[in-house]
Amino acid sequence: MELVPVRCRIPELLVRRHKMESATSQIKINQQWLADKIGVSKQQMSDYINLRTGIMSIQRAALIAYHLDCQIDDLFEWEWR
Repeated sequence: MELVPVRCRIPELLVRRHKMESATSQIKINQQWLADKIGVSKQQMSDYINLRTGIMSIQRAALIAYHLDCQIDDLFEWEWR
């Protein structure tokens, strides 16, 4: 058995972050914003979100979690297969 991601929660975490920021900032919190923050292309971010690529590094997951104000475990739903 192995633990595999079955759903990415980054889009809903982006919405949550946008709602937190919208009262105080005009910055648009979206996939492009997050891709720019962690230094990847929008296509790479899309690949992560749509589970089209292998598991990202722990360093990249930590950066994403930092910018989304969540824990690394919150980025995906996991399942044993």
